[in-house]
Amino acid sequence: MKETGIVRRIDELGRVVIPKELRKTLKLKEGEQMEIFTTGDKSLVLRRYSALAAGADVSQAYCDAIYRATGKGAVICDSATVLGASGAHYRELVGEEISDRLYKTLDGRKACDPQSPVQIARDKHVAVGNQHIVPLIVGGDLYGGVVLCSDAAISSTEAKLCALAADLIAATLE
Repeated sequence: MKETGIVRRIDELGRVVIPKELRKTLKLKEGEQMEIFTTGDKSLVLRRYSALAAGADVSQAYCDAIYRATGKGAVICDSATVLGASGAHYRELVGEEISDRLYKTLDGRKACDPQSPVQIARDKHVAVGNQHIVPLIVGGDLYGGVVLCSDAAISSTEAKLCALAADLIAATLE
């Protein structure tokens, strides 16, 4: 485990403040759910909770279904990590941290066809010509997104299929 050199006290209500610079680096927002647990060496671990990641098998199944229906690459991510991917070279992105640009695009909270392709993973680049990106919004909160990728044009029907997948996933998280 990497040590940061930051020490914080527990207040009278048992709270610990996560320093602003760490929240910014980890893209943690106010109100975001965190999972707390202990390890065998009596360490306390605090990590981002993702209800979407808990159903990663479902995310992969959706990606596989979208790929079978469209022949185009499909990626599903939470707000930090790629959870499922199908088609071309996209499967290798599963488990990778999403790029800052994809996060910002999703945080715009509107489906879009970006003018220039958005890199999906921070540290792995997969070339793609066209994308349709749909954020997963549940109760006003950003949970992740569905990305359809192809060198060929993406039709309005395929974009609607991508939006349908996002809506169905969001419904399971409500």
